[in-house]
Amino acid sequence: MFKLPNKFMSCDVYKPFMDEKNFLYQMSRIIDWREMAQPLFALANNASCGRKRHSPVIMLKLVFLQFLYDRSDREMEDMATYDIRVKQFLGLAIDDKAPDYSCLSRFRDEIMIQYGETILKEWFDDILTQAQAHGIRVGTIWAMDATHVESSINGKKDSHEVKKYVAKSKDPDAAWGCKGQETKITPKGKKVQVGKHFFGYKAHVTNETTHNLVTAVSVTSGNVTDIDAGDELLNRKITKQQRAHIDAITADAGYGCPVFINFLEKHQNILTAFALPKTMTDKNRSTNPGKWQQYKDDPGRRAIYKERTSVERIFGEIKQHHGLRRARYKGLDKLHLQTIFSMMAHNIKILTKAITGARFKPI
Repeated sequence: MFKLPNKFMSCDVYKPFMDEKNFLYQMSRIIDWREMAQPLFALANNASCGRKRHSPVIMLKLVFLQFLYDRSDREMEDMATYDIRVKQFLGLAIDDKAPDYSCLSRFRDEIMIQYGETILKEWFDDILTQAQAHGIRVGTIWAMDATHVESSINGKKDSHEVKKYVAKSKDPDAAWGCKGQETKITPKGKKVQVGKHFFGYKAHVTNETTHNLVTAVSVTSGNVTDIDAGDELLNRKITKQQRAHIDAITADAGYGCPVFINFLEKHQNILTAFALPKTMTDKNRSTNPGKWQQYKDDPGRRAIYKERTSVERIFGEIKQHHGLRRARYKGLDKLHLQTIFSMMAHNIKILTKAITGARFKPI
């Protein structure tokens, strides 16, 4: 019996899904995945011999889809094998099976071993570059904040074992930290405010408030203060050219420090609109309370401070839909990968909708 080559059949099957409503199809048109995967082709050569490896373009897309749809390795294999929209996006023939789920973990490990954080930053920056190439202009008012990411292990149990049995922590890069306050009731029925402690990490980000694109990312252990990570974000993660583009930046009281504010305004020429801790406006505890009270009451700064809610919405979305509520893996390096891909998923959703009108819908 005559049988058409599969490539023709695949085109016929996929054709009805090439429309303006298919988010994955529209995304594949505006993001140059082959260019992003170019440095990974050395991994596919398999210099250590063995079977031929899967295309690094397909593997990169699979890892990205994991965080876009918040799927495990096994779930991603099933999704890429049986969902026709995903197969079309990956470039698989209609009767092809997706790479085995174990390939995903090996691929992620090799990325971090061979390239580390460097290639993750290149990918993240490349998405922003492609956004600007498509006419998406980054805003000049930025927000900055941090969110906690719980470790994949039980922190209380791990800390108890380390202390009692002098054992090594199962997640040595994680640490106890405090993120905000919570109300608890004492045995006598009195309400008290106590620190909200967690065991894990922190993801620190900046975003521009025009389109809510994430512009820089830093990942630390849970015990690193917001202001220390904020200083690294603005002076190391962000380039000089990016800093020159910022007119104003807003943040919560965790970044409210006279030295940090004066440095940004006098040396970086960036207007700040930070919430201030009470110690800065307290007459008994501050060296210049009048100056900081005037800073706090300034109507221009107060208007800019309202933009800070954009970063809270980003954190809510990424934790809810892209799996950043809890670390998937152990170690700071792998959490950095998880955070970068989650932020890339957020940025690409915004980019795709702004350019093509296609809205992201969970599968």
